[in-house]
Amino acid sequence: MAIDGVKIIDSDDGYDIYNTIVERYKNGENVEEIIEDVLNDEKNFCTDSFYAEIYWTAVAYSLWTIGHLPEEIKTKALKIIEKGADEFWLEVDSKAKNQRQKVLDKLAVQLQSENLKPLKVPKTKVKREPYFKVGDVLSVKFDNEYGVIFVSDVDVSPRKIEYHLACTRLLQKEKPTMQDFFNSEIACKMCNTKYALDTDCWFNHKDLGLLLDKLFKIGEVVLEDYVLGILAPAVSLEDIYEEITEDKEKGNRRFKDTYCLIKDMKLGCGVTKVRIFS
Repeated sequence: MAIDGVKIIDSDDGYDIYNTIVERYKNGENVEEIIEDVLNDEKNFCTDSFYAEIYWTAVAYSLWTIGHLPEEIKTKALKIIEKGADEFWLEVDSKAKNQRQKVLDKLAVQLQSENLKPLKVPKTKVKREPYFKVGDVLSVKFDNEYGVIFVSDVDVSPRKIEYHLACTRLLQKEKPTMQDFFNSEIACKMCNTKYALDTDCWFNHKDLGLLLDKLFKIGEVVLEDYVLGILAPAVSLEDIYEEITEDKEKGNRRFKDTYCLIKDMKLGCGVTKVRIFS
């Protein structure tokens, strides 16, 4: 874990805890569920007394910031602070322990006072609907060719909509059909009992909206169980093209026939599902 300084949120663990609590709170999630999830991770963070200090002070500070600090967590953090800065701070820097103690003393005062200006949940003025949903199969129009992709994940919250697009290796002159999609290859491998997709273009709602005239829905599929093996931020049509045409030898990626990922498909506008057998 990287330690950038002696502040409460000044380490990898501290940032992870703060961002988890604050971002989920901003997204409108239930505070009790956020707290439960964070506390369930205690054993993963608190591997010794030093990391326990990092964990409990970061948790208490983050919850104080949003104005939802439970009494039991405040008490736990104050007990940690009462013990004094951990000896391991001397390994970070000869002056770090004394500097950290000043930060802890300030936090103790803070935790015992009410936060008069807690972080507020932003209000969204307009409710946006996603352009696509998981399982949508899309053709992509490039300058002189077409590709075919599918929507592997859609993350919707009050503040954002994000899309993950899995790119097959298909490029052709004619607009692709569902049969072309089934006959294509895709970068993926087996991970335990699930497929791990090693292809990803991760768009926000605004950037993907600029490409809608290049994307055409050609069908819908129900996919076998899978996980996203990589997360690759994308902003343009070129990002999709580069993912489709990337050197197959790069990163020792493995490829499978796309139809292996398909459990069912939807025909027309109805909801009839047809099993696809390999």
